[in-house]
Amino acid sequence: MQIFIKSLTKLVHSLPFLYRTHAELFHSVSLEQVYATILYYLRDRETVGQYLKNWLDYANKAQAEFDCHPPPFVEKVLKWKLERLTQVEGVSK
Repeated sequence: MQIFIKSLTKLVHSLPFLYRTHAELFHSVSLEQVYATILYYLRDRETVGQYLKNWLDYANKAQAEFDCHPPPFVEKVLKWKLERLTQVEGVSK
């Protein structure tokens, strides 16, 4: 958790720079909102860190579940991709 907090701190300190240099990518977020988010994080690091840890845990579990039980469409695409790769490898030999 300590490493996560340190990397999160580095990210928080780089947000204003990222916003200024890439503002066109964040058209729905104002610079004021960026600073408000940073201020909230700096005042309550433990809560924000725990929230992000919980979110990452959930996302990792959801990804693992998806990988173990992909929808039928995804299985078809993966099968098609494997067949294409096999054909390409067969042609290049």
